[in-house]
Amino acid sequence: MSTAKSPQQAPETDGRKLRTNDSRKKIVDAFLKLVYEGNISPSAEEVASTANVGLRTVFRRFNEMELLYRELIIEVQARHLPTFLQPFTSSEWREQLNEMIDRKASAYELLMPYRMAAKIYQHQSEFIKDNIARWNFSQRKMLELVLPFSSKKEPLKFAAIEVALSFDTWIQLRNEQKMSAKKSKQLMIYMMEIALGSDDIKK
Repeated sequence: MSTAKSPQQAPETDGRKLRTNDSRKKIVDAFLKLVYEGNISPSAEEVASTANVGLRTVFRRFNEMELLYRELIIEVQARHLPTFLQPFTSSEWREQLNEMIDRKASAYELLMPYRMAAKIYQHQSEFIKDNIARWNFSQRKMLELVLPFSSKKEPLKFAAIEVALSFDTWIQLRNEQKMSAKKSKQLMIYMMEIALGSDDIKK
């Protein structure tokens, strides 16, 4: 006996799939909007209201919060990760370091609400926890490619620079110490130069 779908069934199935994908995107976009506006832990009710969908739709589309966290991270990375993957315009390491700081400062300011939310949700989500670890690892590797010394050769110096240029340091400066983005970037550079040492600064 044939199990093929009749021509009348296919459009209905395709329409259901499109509606599912549409509501999923609305929910993800609503969650990201709320987080970016400062609500770093929005409720399902707030997401449903912002997405203009029913509360049952939120729970039906993401019956496990881990699925929502994955969707959110994938969406944020798709929008902003390419900035970090662009090749440097300079071949000299100090100029590359300056380019890296410019990129970090701009990206940190833009992504800060998402990072703060991720730090909260990492205790509920292995995916987020692993993603933060991968981010830190990739940033460390990028720094090793730019600096003329390795973390093994100059462990304290490397660690000091890594901390000075980290996302968590940016959040500390912006949120806890109430510095402007401009002042935070200046202090980040200042800490990096101290870590490099006077000999390196003059080169």
